[in-house]
Amino acid sequence: MLNSLNPELGRRRREHPAPPVSDVRVPVGQMAEPIEVVGAEMACSALDALFRPEAVSSVAVCDLSDPRRMGLITRDRHLAVSAGSLGYGRALLTRREVGEVADWSPLVVDPRDALLDVVARAMRRPARQRFDDVLVNDVVWSVVSTSQMVRGLVDVLTR
Repeated sequence: MLNSLNPELGRRRREHPAPPVSDVRVPVGQMAEPIEVVGAEMACSALDALFRPEAVSSVAVCDLSDPRRMGLITRDRHLAVSAGSLGYGRALLTRREVGEVADWSPLVVDPRDALLDVVARAMRRPARQRFDDVLVNDVVWSVVSTSQMVRGLVDVLTR
């Protein structure tokens, strides 16, 4: 059984495009949505159920020994680890904890940070993480996709 650490569990991710952005200084928290948060000790086999809905692109991982430490598992990372280098990934994952495969250095921003600043920080990340979702450290942990932020910038710049 999945025990979410996020009280907003009942609110699922957007399955339709976000409203257009009107200003590059819009606080990124206005674009963010609650994210599923799980404990680092959860079995990796439980991730399949979390990623079943197409609208879920990432899951936040909390280190319960230090709740300020947050990690991220993207859909792409989950699929890559599940496949494994020899095709045995899923079988090997059943014995592993989510914390072992999480990215423990995701981009974490304040909800008041401006869209333009967050996109600039996201684009400075290493290539393999450049388009990973961005965690928003608000009252409730949330997430905003880098592609959604870039689309927001394009909306503003092409008006």
